[in-house]
Amino acid sequence: MDPQEQEQLPVRLAVGRAAWWIPNPGKKKPTSLLQLRHAPVIAATTSAEDTRKMSFAAALKDLLENLSFHCYGKLVEHGRRIQERFFWLVFHITALSVLIAFLWGTYTNEQDALVTTMYHPLYPIWKVEFPAISICTVNRISRRAAWQYAQELSSKDPKNNNASFFYKKLNAFLYMYYDPTDLKDIDSALMFQSFLDRFDTEAHELFFNTRKRMHVLTPNCSEIFVSCRIAGRLFNCLEQFEETLTSHGYCCTFNYDGRYVNKRDFRQRYFGPDMGLVLTLKTQSDDNFYKINGHNGFLISIYEPHAYPDPFSGGVAERIAEVGFNTLLPVRAKIFETLPEARRMSQSVRKCLFENEMPWVFARHYTFSKCISACRAQSVVSLCECVPFSLPHRYIDGNEKRIYCTLQHMACLKRYEFKWLNVITSRENVTGLEHELQDALFCPLCLPSCTETRYSVRGAMTLGLPTHTLAKSPSRSSPGPRANNSYGSGSGLGPGTGTGYGKGYSNGSSSPAELAVVRIYFAETHIQYFRQIIKSAWYETFSTIGNICGIIAGFSLIGICELLFFLAKQLWQACRAEIKAELSHIQERTHIQRHSKRDHAAEPDPDTESEAERPMKLFILP
Repeated sequence: MDPQEQEQLPVRLAVGRAAWWIPNPGKKKPTSLLQLRHAPVIAATTSAEDTRKMSFAAALKDLLENLSFHCYGKLVEHGRRIQERFFWLVFHITALSVLIAFLWGTYTNEQDALVTTMYHPLYPIWKVEFPAISICTVNRISRRAAWQYAQELSSKDPKNNNASFFYKKLNAFLYMYYDPTDLKDIDSALMFQSFLDRFDTEAHELFFNTRKRMHVLTPNCSEIFVSCRIAGRLFNCLEQFEETLTSHGYCCTFNYDGRYVNKRDFRQRYFGPDMGLVLTLKTQSDDNFYKINGHNGFLISIYEPHAYPDPFSGGVAERIAEVGFNTLLPVRAKIFETLPEARRMSQSVRKCLFENEMPWVFARHYTFSKCISACRAQSVVSLCECVPFSLPHRYIDGNEKRIYCTLQHMACLKRYEFKWLNVITSRENVTGLEHELQDALFCPLCLPSCTETRYSVRGAMTLGLPTHTLAKSPSRSSPGPRANNSYGSGSGLGPGTGTGYGKGYSNGSSSPAELAVVRIYFAETHIQYFRQIIKSAWYETFSTIGNICGIIAGFSLIGICELLFFLAKQLWQACRAEIKAELSHIQERTHIQRHSKRDHAAEPDPDTESEAERPMKLFILP
């Protein structure tokens, strides 16, 4: 080709530069004097060329020749044989497949956005909050309180039945409030409940208040404590223990609000049997009316402060302290903390909830066990239309006007017992468990706590108390359990004695068979501290993806922008061509209609033309 002819051709592309970055690829600036003289003619010709559209195949070829991605120009390079082009095609397809596989692996790994690491392997125990302790008597109903209740019902009975009659009724049916699964004479139970609904209600009450009645019948906290000690110091039991609701009803709870959370000195780290919480408890065997199991003693529940102690919801370590024994309960703690930066993630990604994310239900102290108990309570309300008296109102809707479960709801509670004891938070098809999956209680909103302290009791043991009657408190240097330093009467009880231990139960006459000593303490001086951290920040993920794309396929951010620009340009050209075609079609139709109207106006009227061409007739009148 002549050099002059080459100079006249428009330069479409330059080596190493993409055409889509050049404002006018086909336009060439005039350089010579002759071209400057004929600039209008050249400009008209170039603009006419610019109006001509490149085909998609030609544009794609230009893209591959000038793309910043490596070796893609080999597919369309001039002079390459078909075998070489096929090799490069297979090579690029393989590279893209491997790239997609690596990116998919990276995506699946990033789904676990949080990773658990060991933050402190030897975290000092004196910085760990002391757990909440609930003391529940195995005997859930006091015999004296039941007899007083029978007398009260006898005074309200219009048939004037004596107190013994109602005492037998209470002995036959009152336990069902704690164990609704043991139904024997349901008809008599329903008749007795109808009597309670009618005559054992206040003027302002619309239904039988099961919670208030069970609160009166439960043994009082002042009747079970002899002495209390923590970190070697005596304290008033009734000032530190409060009555709270548990899954077993009303119990005496220590540190429920987390008041023993602050950091303590080395002496008050609650490590060892003598430096933890030491309780001397007593029971009255002739006051037993209904026991939830065959033991004679107390139920000890250890859990995180502000939680709801329910063994069926998790997060609770429950042990039995028998009377006549010194029960040692070594507590082992673990801390799991999630960094606050994880709050910006969605709950489905981090798969946990912070303690203040459901304040309207859990009062800014969310725990997984609380959520399961609330879910179970809502299911009970939906299926049986009643509220178990042992559940807080805030777990349902905070409405205290709902009816409590009574004897008339026992059949419904027994029917769905299996459902409420089997809880799932996510549905997964497991072969052989299809029936259980359908019958279980589904609680999708309950997620684990992001930050919590888990307590477990391992290595518990019991030691027998001295068999002789302890009339006086033993000296501190004497052998035996040191928790019994306040067994004696009078001045030996200290400030934790309380008042009102019942008739016939003086402190000095209490035998070891009626007493129980419980020691709750930390078993380790240091614990493990775990933290959940963000697995990778956005810039780390971006860097990982960029490295994979650059190593395998030679991709770069500039090349991706070029590709996006090319696609946007082709889309815009297609849309513009479609719009131009539509406009030209509309203009053509308008032009045709306009010409048809003009031709129609130019044609003469046939009636007028016939009249004009008709010969005139002459009429001669006589």
